[in-house]
Amino acid sequence: MTDTSTEQRLNELLEREREIIKKMNLALRAGANPQVIGQFDFMLQEVRFAQQDLRQIQKSSKGDGFDDYLSIG
Repeated sequence: MTDTSTEQRLNELLEREREIIKKMNLALRAGANPQVIGQFDFMLQEVRFAQQDLRQIQKSSKGDGFDDYLSIG
């Protein structure tokens, strides 16, 4: 993945997270079934996990050279 596509995908996931949270809050206020709330929570966890993956990909692709090797002494 290129850096711009990773950034774009991360922004899409952040927007999706906000959207899920809004819908989940609305469902909570409306007194939705706990199973529905559980599904929203599962989707939220999946989005956050995907964000974490993308952040790890970004971190590893930057290549700052810090963790390339370890020299002791």
